[in-house]
Amino acid sequence: MATTYFWQDELAAGQVRLGLTQEAQEALGKIRFVDLPEIGTSLTVGKPFLSVEAEKAVLDLEAPLAGTVVDVHRELSDKPALLAETDHNDNWAVTVSTK
Repeated sequence: MATTYFWQDELAAGQVRLGLTQEAQEALGKIRFVDLPEIGTSLTVGKPFLSVEAEKAVLDLEAPLAGTVVDVHRELSDKPALLAETDHNDNWAVTVSTK
C-alpha cells in the first residue's frame, strides 16, 4: 500500500500523528477491524505496522516514516469505523516520535 495513504500532522517537536487519507478510506471501504501497534513499537519506513480488515481488503499498512509509537488511538479497537471520519481528531491511528 502506498505510504501516501497516511496524512501526517506535526503535533510537537519531533511528534507526528498519522491517520488514513480520504484516498485510503475510499480504497478500503468500510473498516471492520484494526490491529494497532503497542506504544514503544519502532517503525521503519516501508515496513508493516498497522493491520486493517475492511470491506474491500485486508491489509498490513506500511509505515510512512521512521520513529517510535508514543500514543495509540485505542478507541479504534472498539470503533474501527472512526478511521473513515474526515476529522483528524477522530481518524488518527498513532502518534510517532521521530527523534
